Amino acid sequence: MRNAITVTREFNAPVAEVFNLLSKHATFNTAFAPVQVVRVKDSTDPQRPDGLGSVRRLGFGPVKPLQEEITLVQENQRIEYKIINNPLVKHHLGQIDFREITPYITLVTYKIELSLKAPLVSQIILAQLKAAITLGLLKLAKSMAS
Repeated sequence: MRNAITVTREFNAPVAEVFNLLSKHATFNTAFAPVQVVRVKDSTDPQRPDGLGSVRRLGFGPVKPLQEEITLVQENQRIEYKIINNPLVKHHLGQIDFREITPYITLVTYKIELSLKAPLVSQIILAQLKAAITLGLLKLAKSMAS
């Protein structure tokens, strides 16, 4: 059984604007502060350096132990990523889906599946991630509405 969380949030903005915001690694610095995110490998697409194949590091200050690789980008529809180079992770999939409700309202569904070698730790981390993502998406949605 895989542990997973899902968070949904409506944004009062067109799907292309919301996708553009959430497809940039730097956005997560604002949404999930104090966690810091930095791109360490560009995608092969010079127009979208945070796109398919790009890698970002996450952490605090100079310590950024987590690496995530973007594994799927479907313009204005879906972004997927996974944690890489971490021996404690058995399975990880991050998925952000974008759906146009109206031309000016977008529904974002953020799902994370996580299985660690220590199963109880997976549940604790997922609970913390759910709280952080819920707050982060709310913060971003408010910033787009103003």
